[in-house]
Parts: sequence; C-alpha cells; structure tokens
Amino acid sequence: MMSLNSLMAANAPTYTAASSEICMPSNRPVHLPPLARARYDSITRVLHWLTLWLLIAQFGLGWFMPEVDGVKEASGLIAWHVGVGTTLLVVIAARLLWALVRRAPAPVEQSSALRAVAKAVHMAMYALLLFVPFLGWLNASARNWMVKLGGVLPLPQIATPGSLSASIGEFHSASSTILLMLIGLHVLAVVIHQVAIKDQLLRRML
Repeated sequence: MMSLNSLMAANAPTYTAASSEICMPSNRPVHLPPLARARYDSITRVLHWLTLWLLIAQFGLGWFMPEVDGVKEASGLIAWHVGVGTTLLVVIAARLLWALVRRAPAPVEQSSALRAVAKAVHMAMYALLLFVPFLGWLNASARNWMVKLGGVLPLPQIATPGSLSASIGEFHSASSTILLMLIGLHVLAVVIHQVAIKDQLLRRML
C-alpha cells in the first residue's frame, strides 16, 4: 500500500525551470503569467518613475530658466533647478544601492549583441544620472550659490567659490545633452519592444 507521503509526492506539482511552467500530475503544464515572473519589485518601480518625473522637471527647468552667467544668487527657476538636481542625485544613489541587494527579474529574450548594447546604454545612463547633477552641484558651489537638497536642506559647498572657470557649466550642459540622447534611445527601445516585438517589456516596470 502506498504511504501517505508517497501519495502526496505523486500528486504534488513540479516546476520546470526552463519554461517557467507548473506541471501537474496529469502532465498538463500550467503556464505562469509572464508578468508574475518578470516584473520588477515595487521599490524599483517607484524609484524608476520618480526618476522619470524628476528628469522631466529638470530638463524643463533647464530649458526655461534664465542665463546663469553673472547671477549672484540662485533664485526662482534656477533655485528650483538646483533643488530638483540634488533630489535626483539622491534618488539615483538610492536606485544603485537598491540594485545591489534586490533580486532582478529574468532578462527578456534577445540576442547577445542586443543584450550587450542595452547593458552599455543602461550603464552609461546611470553614470550620467550621477555625473550630471554632481557637476551641477560643483558648478553651483563654484558660483557661491546656496545648494539645498530638494530646495530645503542646505548642502556643503564642494568647490571654492571662483575656483572653477565657466567651462564647468558648459560641461554640465553638454553632458546633460548626452544624457537626454541616451534616454531617447532607451525610450525608443521600449517602443520597439512594445510595438514590434510585442514582449510586454513595459509591463515589467508598471
């Protein structure tokens, strides 16, 4: 006579790692929804969309704010630009720290070449997302502006006033343009995945 443990083992579902299916005793696989095994965690999703909205605000402020040359004190749109920039720097740092400890979902299926390109673009974006606001902080300190995190918490100056030439601001602007181009490539890739490949890539971050 079959023991109770043997009976339970015979009727228990088994998992196939290659296909992410559940095989029931009848050998009929039950497919897990792709979203259930490929979606990013809630913290990653919140930080991702927070980054997006901060970037929209930052590029908008950078476009509409007045010329900073000769400005003695950050005020108005310039102060907002500085405050949003420091907030973005903290959010990106949090994203990178969280990425070190979280468990990432399985990558989408694509060729090794495309995967390498996507990884390179992501690494370049993360580097610039840290570098661009840091340059802004450096530029503001060199102009002897008060730099505040989120426009509220004062931050230390990281450059002696007048120690840097005006080229640091131009470098900040140029690197921002490169960042915007990389973001454009990232968005284009998402659109291609959604419209042409139709692998529901966007839903991983929703």
